[in-house]
This record gives sequence, C-alpha cells and structure tokens, in this order.
Amino acid sequence: MITVIDNFLPKDLFESVYDEVKGVNLYPIHESANYEKLKGRGIDYPGTRSAPLRDTNKILDNFLIKHIEGYGLPFTNTRFMYVQHSHLRVENDNEEDYIHVDSGMDFAWLFYLSKTNLESGTKFYTDDEEETSFVRFVQNRFVIFDCNIKHMAFNNYGKDINDGRLTINGFASYNMEINNDNS
Repeated sequence: MITVIDNFLPKDLFESVYDEVKGVNLYPIHESANYEKLKGRGIDYPGTRSAPLRDTNKILDNFLIKHIEGYGLPFTNTRFMYVQHSHLRVENDNEEDYIHVDSGMDFAWLFYLSKTNLESGTKFYTDDEEETSFVRFVQNRFVIFDCNIKHMAFNNYGKDINDGRLTINGFASYNMEINNDNS
C-alpha cells in the first residue's frame, strides 16, 4: 500500500518546518556514529542525513509524528516505534542510488520539503523490479508506504541544501525494539 497526501502541513507550518530542517546538520553515512553497525546490516544510502530527529530536535520530531498520526492512516492505527531523519540528495548522488526495501521495518514515509521538481520523486517496483508507480516530488507532499515494496529515489537534483532534494525520511516498526540507527 502506498498513500500520498498533498499539502500535508498548512503553509505557515510547512515553512517553519522547512526552515528548521534546513538548519539541521547532515552527514554522509561513513561519518555516522553507527556506520559499522549499519554497514554490517547492509544499510547504505547516498547523500547526507541527519542524526535521528528525536535526538537533535525533539519538538520537530514530536510535531511531525503527531501530525502523521492525526491522519488516522491504516499504518498508524497500531502502536509503532519510529525514527526519522532529514535527508539531502543532490545530482551527484544519482549513480549511487538503487532499488531497495527497508529491511526490518514495517512502513516508511517521505515528506518532500524542497521546491517542486516533477522530474524527480520516488519510484516503486514489483519484486522483479518492474516499475509500478512514480510519485513525483511535489513540495509539502507526504508519501507513506509498506517497507516491503521495492523503491528508490529518482532523479536527485541540485548541488546543495538550497536547491537539492531535501526530505524527511521516517521508518517505523510494530516491533517495539527499533533502534535509532535503522535505515
């Protein structure tokens, strides 16, 4: 299941969240404090990512999760644990991107923050990697999906945080023992 919600936040709140996220420190995976653990679990990703928002900006983390839960989506009707990060991918990250599932998780979300770029987005695939859908990158769009669906970022763009593909990525599990370093 893939659910898309446009205009996820009211405009004034969206602008505040976007400004807040642009101020978060981002790191490549090899600079992560948990790099060896991530590498050992086969987790790799292009671009740069923040530490878990619950560790760096609890107010933002809590605000976003309460807003997500407020939609009453089937994913969130059962108790879950989660971790969310801000994530930046730029055009140089395209070669490193790959089709994947988010192992060990039950569902994930993407919150598109940057300006709309209809040539970019997230592609979803069948198990044998045939494309089934393409969710285009529209600012203030929220996408939530089953982690067993193969997917990948498509057509990353820009050079830095001011013009690149900035998202909040969330990963959730119904297993109550999620780690902050997941996906």
